Amino acid sequence: MAGILLDIFNLFVYLPFLKVDEEEIGKNIRHLKKQDWFQNYLQHEEFRNIIIHDKDVRQLIGKFNEKKLRLPAYQLKCQRKLRNMIIKKLEEV
Repeated sequence: MAGILLDIFNLFVYLPFLKVDEEEIGKNIRHLKKQDWFQNYLQHEEFRNIIIHDKDVRQLIGKFNEKKLRLPAYQLKCQRKLRNMIIKKLEEV
């Protein structure tokens, strides 16, 4: 029992380090803005508001691998993840 509690405590100690910062989010957004599909998201008012203000969506964007964002297959994967999360957020409202 004590071992499980210690493992849970260790997880909470490391959780803040798993979050991305605004610098990483900004870098990825700057790269994504070069993509037509992302520009379409930004032109859609509800999508744009979620991208700008929702912390979960911003964390997801920040977790994208900046170097891989140049690869079409990885962009498609990111596009799907982002679209699914945005739709989920719209359904919550």
